[in-house]
Amino acid sequence: MAPRGPCLPLLLALTLALPVSLATQEVLQSPRYAIVPEGSSVNITCSSSGWLRGIYLNRDWPSTSSPISYYEDGKTPTVDELFWMRINFSESQHNLTITMQRLQPADTGVYTCQAIVDDKISGAGTLVVVTDKSSPRADLCRNDWARAFGLPVALAVCCFLAGLVLGVVCAPRTTQIKKLCSRTDRSADFVVYEDMSCSRHNTLSIPNQYQ
Repeated sequence: MAPRGPCLPLLLALTLALPVSLATQEVLQSPRYAIVPEGSSVNITCSSSGWLRGIYLNRDWPSTSSPISYYEDGKTPTVDELFWMRINFSESQHNLTITMQRLQPADTGVYTCQAIVDDKISGAGTLVVVTDKSSPRADLCRNDWARAFGLPVALAVCCFLAGLVLGVVCAPRTTQIKKLCSRTDRSADFVVYEDMSCSRHNTLSIPNQYQ
């Protein structure tokens, strides 16, 4: 079974946040993460310029243990018994590709290249996630990731469509209300004019009793 812990999105975020070596001579490591099914392989490349004695591959998470492997040009590589017959090396120690084969869910972790020079220089690390074929845990984790990002997007789309519908429905009504208000204003002016005219006419028609 895969080790219990935070879901894949959190692990990816933690891996991408791992600091890169700031030393003059640095170790370039790729990929930053790999998600593979049980029984698959992963290639980790460790590149470094300048003089170095050799390259370690360490496992830093979920727990720190003894080095997984050590490679030095011209010498026989050493491999931890947990990965015995499951690790291959290609190229030279300055551009070393380490292939981990027949991976199991228990192999999930963060693997770091470490160059041995006058001091130890480490790469940024590679998060390897091995999904268990017999368990839907990985699919459930990916579904949680999709739901976490899918819900805000769906809400934004719904709000946008609702705004468009309201705009289409309300625009004609707004025009009708403006026309109605305009007609009402003209009618009010006409009534006032008629009232004034009638009032003036009635006043002029009253006979003067003193004549």
